[in-house]
Amino acid sequence: MANVSSLSSSNGHSNGTNGRPAGANTPRSATVGEIARLLNAQVLGDAQTLITGVSGLDAAAAGTILFIENEKMIADAFSGSASAIIAPESLREELETLQLNSKRGRRRVKPVVLTGNPRLAFTKVLEWMQPSTAPEKGIHPTAIIEPDAIIGEGVTIREYCYVGRSARIGDGAILYPHVYIGDGAQIGQECVIYPNVVCGHHVHLGKRVKVHASSVIGGDGFGYVFDGQKHHKVPQIGTVIIEDDVEIGCNVCIDRATMGATRVGEGTKIDNLVQIAHNVQIGKNCILCGQVGLSGSVVVEDNVIMAGQAGLRDHVKIGKGAILGAKAGIMADVKAGEFVSGAPAVPNRDYMKMNAASRKLPEMTRQLRRLEKMVAELQAKVESQAVQTTTSE
Repeated sequence: MANVSSLSSSNGHSNGTNGRPAGANTPRSATVGEIARLLNAQVLGDAQTLITGVSGLDAAAAGTILFIENEKMIADAFSGSASAIIAPESLREELETLQLNSKRGRRRVKPVVLTGNPRLAFTKVLEWMQPSTAPEKGIHPTAIIEPDAIIGEGVTIREYCYVGRSARIGDGAILYPHVYIGDGAQIGQECVIYPNVVCGHHVHLGKRVKVHASSVIGGDGFGYVFDGQKHHKVPQIGTVIIEDDVEIGCNVCIDRATMGATRVGEGTKIDNLVQIAHNVQIGKNCILCGQVGLSGSVVVEDNVIMAGQAGLRDHVKIGKGAILGAKAGIMADVKAGEFVSGAPAVPNRDYMKMNAASRKLPEMTRQLRRLEKMVAELQAKVESQAVQTTTSE
């Protein structure tokens, strides 16, 4: 492990940096052929076309490459200004025909990069052409690091960070300004912790974890016991374990366990403003969208998707690959692969039928009132006739 060393402040900047991020590279350019090699893909057309940037279908510009996912997007892609296209292999025949017709009409033929997953390919191109920046490596003079903290090689710790007693910061980790790392916490290799994040005592972050601004990992779980007069706090003595390659958005709260560990599985991605309560267990490669809330001791298996504002009661289990619709209220277990919506949640197909029926309620109410009036009139008529019959007898 490296010795704790500060960035020099003798370079004319009061903040101890040279004023330029270490990773502030200018955008890269590449030929279509080079992009195809990066993606292990095939090119239709001129592989020497130079690409200097990326663009979307609605804002294409000369020199850029964009991606399409289906046949409906082909016409707009070819009529726009982009210089090249990333497309699915399934469209090969249509694209070859279009390129041939362009040649016959002596129009410019746009090169196409064929791949199995255009969206993923475009993401890789975007990452390669516009590298992310990173601050200068080293430890800023204003950072406070306890003497027994262990700091790895190539670590960046920026202004006013605090690293607690016996904490470990893994090789290549980046701590942006005002990050708090509690006693005994472990931050894995190449983690990126953005400003104002709190990682409480003894929490564990795996490798390549990203935590965005103002999130709190390892705050106390919400546990109280009522004695009939007042609420007594239950000590929260557990921890939080965040596995490798997890990304956590801004203003997320992941509470420490009462005992044991609250766990977020490898590869899971968490959007902004999500609440994860004590002892929750989240599997691998899950997606939690904004404002999702999980109560205590919920179990979420792998590959689950939770749309925005889904809310889960305590101790429910969400099966592998399940989908929870937006604002779903989960009051019971959800089976593997099931798609549920509504509050309380029901199978999505039933929810859609119920929603469609609810739109007819105003007219159905009017019809019901008309029917009630008709019934009342008929009943009055029948009663009147009965009285007349009795009188005549």
